[in-house]
Order: sequence, then C-alpha cells, then structure tokens
Amino acid sequence: MDNKIQKIIVSGIIKNKNQEVLLAQRPLHKKIAPGIYHIPGGHVEFGETPEQAIVREIFEEFGLNVAPIKVVRTFSYIVDNIHTVGINFSLNVNSDICNIKFNQQDTQSIAWVNKNDVGTYLKNNDNDYVTLKKFFEK
Repeated sequence: MDNKIQKIIVSGIIKNKNQEVLLAQRPLHKKIAPGIYHIPGGHVEFGETPEQAIVREIFEEFGLNVAPIKVVRTFSYIVDNIHTVGINFSLNVNSDICNIKFNQQDTQSIAWVNKNDVGTYLKNNDNDYVTLKKFFEK
C-alpha cells in the first residue's frame, strides 16, 4: 500500500419544520453505494474548508443556501488504501426548502425522515444512521 490516499467528506443535516431530516438516495448507476440513502454532502476540494465544502455541495445538489451551525459528529474509516474522514454538520437553511431541486444524475430521490423512521432508510451500522441517532437524541 504505497499509494495511500486520504479523503475528507462532509454531509449536512437539513431539518424541516416537522422535525424531519432530508435524506438523498444515490442513483442506481453510481459505482459506490447505488440506491442507498444518505445525508447529503460530498467531498472537500483541495484548498476548501469543510464549512465551505458543505455550503457548496448543498447548493450544487439541491439549490439551497445553507450555513453550518455546528459539527454533530466526525468519523473515519479505511478501505484498502483509502482513509476517509467524515464531518457531519447541522445546517441552517436560508432558502425555502419547498423549492428543493435535484439532478437525477446525482440524486435518485429524496425523503424527509423523522427520528422513528431512520432505521427504515439506513442500516444501523451505517455512519449516517449513527449520526442521525445522535442528532435526534439531543
């Protein structure tokens, strides 16, 4: 494993007035985790802060203007020669969430999920499941 790689990913918890959070379903044509629901986000680009990355990713994917409130959870995992560090933010939405738009090349569908239904969309060993359980506990 001479070619070790480290990646930083960010995701943002968007909550509506009904205390539900937004999950996005990955398209079936994606190589990694096809059809799986996740907390929306993406990769931190070179030179970007995690806060800048989550603002950019949510705007690119859903057309929403957001601002990070705080870090809910961090995690990391290693698969083969890739070490991934994840940062989950709670977000303040400065746009009308009724106007969410998404490109089906990036997102198959979306779901608003309450704390009781998280397990319906996410496996209990999934990092996003752990994050949302922590988020809803407070």
